Amino acid sequence: MKYANLEWRDGQPYNPEFDDVYFSIDNGIEETEHVFIQHNQLLQRFTQIGTPHFVITETGFGSGLNFLVTVKHWLELSEPSCTLHFYSVENSPFSLQDLIQAHNSWPELAELAEELQQHYCAASYGFHSFDLFNGRVKLVLMIGDVETMLPRMQAKVDAWFLDGFAPGRNPDMWSETVFSHIKRLSKKGTTFSTYTAAGFVRRGLIEVGFDVEKVSGTGNKRHMITGRLNSENTLAYQSPQPWYENKLSESVNKQVTIIGAGLAGISSAWALVKRGFKVEIIEKGGQAGAQASGNPQGMLMPRLSLQDSAEAEFYISAYFYALRCLQLLDIEQNCWKQTGGIQLACSERFKKQIENFPQDSLLAQVLDAEEASEVSGLKIENKAHYFPRAACVYPKKILQIMIDEMGDALTITYNTDVKSIHYENQHWSLVNKKGEVVNQAANLILANAWQVKLFEQLDHLNLQPARGQISLYKANQQSRKLKLPLSFEGYLMPESDNQHVSGASFVVDDSETDIRTEEFQANLSDINLWFKDLFVEDDINGGRASVRAVTSDRVPVVGRVADKCRLVSDYADLHKGKPVNKYPLSKMLPGLYVNTGHGARGFTSAFLSSELLAAMICEESLPVSNRVSYALHSSRFLIRSLKKRRV
Repeated sequence: MKYANLEWRDGQPYNPEFDDVYFSIDNGIEETEHVFIQHNQLLQRFTQIGTPHFVITETGFGSGLNFLVTVKHWLELSEPSCTLHFYSVENSPFSLQDLIQAHNSWPELAELAEELQQHYCAASYGFHSFDLFNGRVKLVLMIGDVETMLPRMQAKVDAWFLDGFAPGRNPDMWSETVFSHIKRLSKKGTTFSTYTAAGFVRRGLIEVGFDVEKVSGTGNKRHMITGRLNSENTLAYQSPQPWYENKLSESVNKQVTIIGAGLAGISSAWALVKRGFKVEIIEKGGQAGAQASGNPQGMLMPRLSLQDSAEAEFYISAYFYALRCLQLLDIEQNCWKQTGGIQLACSERFKKQIENFPQDSLLAQVLDAEEASEVSGLKIENKAHYFPRAACVYPKKILQIMIDEMGDALTITYNTDVKSIHYENQHWSLVNKKGEVVNQAANLILANAWQVKLFEQLDHLNLQPARGQISLYKANQQSRKLKLPLSFEGYLMPESDNQHVSGASFVVDDSETDIRTEEFQANLSDINLWFKDLFVEDDINGGRASVRAVTSDRVPVVGRVADKCRLVSDYADLHKGKPVNKYPLSKMLPGLYVNTGHGARGFTSAFLSSELLAAMICEESLPVSNRVSYALHSSRFLIRSLKKRRV
């Protein structure tokens, strides 16, 4: 990913690659009002929305001017219960510094611009989701070229802002592929507008079904075009992986029950309550965060990869989304501290990342040994990766803040163990070991860690328990110098309450929570490899063992749950390599969802996973790309087995 290589000319950002400016310094706002607001009839449409959501997609985010002007009208005109979903593609995003400089041109938008600046991040390719303006606006920046990003969108768009550079300078923005996906993502009544009046753009939009009109332009543009899709969209969309998609239902029931009161369950409830749901959580233990979510301290750091993959996109997007959620929950940072974090070169994989991963002021920077030592407070002998926005988190405090914020919209029933679930009369029944129905729900989310696979409907998951034991060390004069979390074979947290948290062991297929001396010793040995004699055995001041849920591919399981028998039947011959258009969309179990498998990185992955789940339940446009939602899908293990003829 590369930021835009801008030149500033008399206060205007100029892009030498396309030989064009991003906006007019004299009348940029007026141009946006004329081209995009007026010719998509947004002032009228914002006051007459018949649905809870309005979706705009823009090709070319640039300085964010179109977004800010649109948000201004949205907040003034729309009902507070409605949400604006604003998607924008940008191949060469502004750096934060350039974004702020551009926004200085519009003092009348300063308050709106400040909120965008506080959350803005475009540090990697892929989808980046932002909840802004008290949840009334959801911005998704799609960092990458438009021909890659639009095919990965899962949405139905109400209005298009086609705002790439002039077609002659940026032809890829106006290709047949782009036009076909504009049609795919549109519906009857969808509108578009664009500065250009180029003939091939007009013809391309007409060919995919839009009624197009040439109208007066603005500034030095004599003409522009606008249009509407006036017929039903009969384009036969072919999903690239139909086994992960399904037809949407016609209504959304706002009754939800969640099994599990760990981070996955609580964050799922939080995402739904913000959408007006009433949620009940059923928890086996006697408190929230009974397992790994209840550790006294943890770290929030990104998981990097040198590969362009769905998994890499998910973890970086999730990392920044989690940080934004923590800011919304606790701006005073009482339950978390944005200290930064350091990854030591503890394996060949991390050494390669340090040498080859692109540096970015928001995501990852390479420090030499001296710099790493100064930043961390402890002596470090080698180069390391520094994550400037990483954080210390206090899990139980975070869970409690979310619980308190949800108030009466959340009910938690503790000490209730659900042994089976079954569906009848449009509801899921939750049954305990005595055969008693303890709860019924139209929508059910399974968020009870590795025990999810004990339910018949999900017994095919490659999901395992993984025991982890942390160690607590009494702080000493040297250890108190540590300023931020360190990650190596294990991890070490800075002092809190006169002690340090370190860990954690990782024992797969072990669900016991007894305290083990050998795991204390292993944790201490990991520290001594890097910081000899920082602690001795007598410094161990207790510990805690808990069980995580891990998947075979180290990616969470999030989303709808397929009918297992139908899945095997419908896709039994996947190994033959038939064209995907020969297969139907997947048959999903009604109202059943899953959110688990977060492993040792729950605070990185849980918040975005829960937002994705809530969007699915509410049948909203999704905050992630389709390749990410496919990578998280619960059917992926069975699909892989079918492709390899192992079922």
